Amino acid sequence: MIKDKCIFLTTPMRSGSSYLSRILSAHRNIDMSYDTVNFFRFCFHKYDPITEKDNLVRLIEDMSFRLENRFEIELNVEDCVKSIKDNEYTYANAYWTILRTIFSDVNKTILGDKESMAWTKIPNFLDMFPNGKAIVLVRDPRDVVSSFKKMTIAPENDYLIALFNVVDAINHAVRYTIRYPDNVYMVCFEKLKLNPDVEVKKLCDFLEIEFSPGMLDYKNYTNHSGEEWDQTKSKSYPEEVDPLAPVGRWRTKIDSSDLYLCEMIAKKQISMIDLPLSGRNFSLEDFEKAMQKIMSSPLLRKAYKRWLETGEGVEQFPLDPTKSTNWEPAGVINPHVFT
Repeated sequence: MIKDKCIFLTTPMRSGSSYLSRILSAHRNIDMSYDTVNFFRFCFHKYDPITEKDNLVRLIEDMSFRLENRFEIELNVEDCVKSIKDNEYTYANAYWTILRTIFSDVNKTILGDKESMAWTKIPNFLDMFPNGKAIVLVRDPRDVVSSFKKMTIAPENDYLIALFNVVDAINHAVRYTIRYPDNVYMVCFEKLKLNPDVEVKKLCDFLEIEFSPGMLDYKNYTNHSGEEWDQTKSKSYPEEVDPLAPVGRWRTKIDSSDLYLCEMIAKKQISMIDLPLSGRNFSLEDFEKAMQKIMSSPLLRKAYKRWLETGEGVEQFPLDPTKSTNWEPAGVINPHVFT
């Protein structure tokens, strides 16, 4: 267990988490990674028994290789290993020393990691960091589906798994805020965009830090290299200049059969984050097309069956994110080393 304060930010895909991570990193006491470390995806329980030094060293070496060749982030293996005492080889210590080594600003006392699609790992995170703070960022499933459909390389209709992801994330977020009221907080993307000053102040209260106005200034948002953050790289529609354009974008972008599915499957979750339904009357054609999409894929059929039986969603990518063939090529510095 680590007594230092650590932040874990998790979210469904296409939910604005890079934006929130940059808000947090703009605080004078916080450094947040985003979409790089992904400790639970690449490391957790994949180097057992972690109590053996060789396994811990291998974990850090593999992390160093991936960070350097995918993101050009330097992680000194020797420094990491030296910072962990011989009798303290744990996943928690490996995770913390990786973050501490990556972030060189010693004035930043709170470190954080953003990892998409990992809300079910929040109990594991809190076991490792009892003083930790976990944030689940959720977004209107209709906008998530619209955005993911445009961005994903998943085949055919498998983009719709994003709908079941949002259902699962909201369900878990609500449960965890009840189970861990001091350690888990849910942020709604729409509220964050529409009232950033109010929502960021609430988030600071949860994190037990003083609000800083600089957290709302885009000029303070930086990337991994400390350069100005280019938000267009994380946008589905980079041509949009209105900062509020992503809120309710689905009204002009979503397919009617997708809208039907979102409002049928995630009706409860849309209400849980205080958003209205479209009020649209759907046709038989909308229903038939929607069911054809669900039945077109084993991935979607399985998720739909689970939802019918339990009302639950899934925490699942359409493609295996640990395979380099499924990574966005433009986001990999040295793609040839992963082939």
